[in-house]
Amino acid sequence: MNHGESQDADDLDAIAKAVGLVVLQWGQAEQSLDLLVAKLWHSFNGKRHAKKIPWMLQQKIKFVRACMLSEATLSQFRTTAEELLERFEALSSVRHDLIHGAVAALSPVDNAFVFSKLDIRDGYHHHREVRIEASEYPRLVGKLIELGRMAHELAAAVFDVVEGNASHIK
Repeated sequence: MNHGESQDADDLDAIAKAVGLVVLQWGQAEQSLDLLVAKLWHSFNGKRHAKKIPWMLQQKIKFVRACMLSEATLSQFRTTAEELLERFEALSSVRHDLIHGAVAALSPVDNAFVFSKLDIRDGYHHHREVRIEASEYPRLVGKLIELGRMAHELAAAVFDVVEGNASHIK
């Protein structure tokens, strides 16, 4: 293997690890959100807010907001829940772009990971370039780790409310 091939392999490995870490951290965060949704659905009469248990991110966010606003027992968590949901909304687009985009260049371009993304608007495909600056990537991972921590802590707190208040269990 010559030096160019070795560098290409190193670059491919770096981008695969970068995207893979985003996938892993997002999965951990959304799993905790799913646990929260399940507990709200089953223990706090979530059926008042949705005909079926939400499984798409925007549906989950809407559902959790509705439950948190209507359930007095959970009022202490409203601010935390809103902050969490805002973070999910803010990070979902960059996660979506990385996961559903294509790697546009194996090697960094001007010190950035570059992805190609096709969007559909008004019945037409529109191409756009998505760039994640190498210097910004550690902050993105940090935000995803914090998102997962917050989602886990909120789900655990809601579970604790259920265990301490058996009258909510249906």
